[in-house]
Amino acid sequence: MPAKQHRKPHLSAVQIERIGQFNDYSFEYPGLTFDEVVKKVLGPRPFPNTPTGREFEREAREVFYRERAK
Repeated sequence: MPAKQHRKPHLSAVQIERIGQFNDYSFEYPGLTFDEVVKKVLGPRPFPNTPTGREFEREAREVFYRERAK
C-alpha cells in the first residue's frame, strides 16, 4: 500500500490577502502579541480547526514575526 501523500492546504484569495496584512499589523500594534493582534483585528476565532485554518494561522504568524524581526 503506497504511503499517503501530504498535500499542503489551499488558502483562499481572501486568506492570502489577510496574511499580507499581518505585515502592516506587526508595525501598527508594536506592543501587542500575535494572538492579541488577531483577536483585535479578526475577532475571537478567525482560524478554524481545519487543515486550511491551521495553515492560514501558521502563515500569518510567520509573516507577523518575520516583520517584527526586521
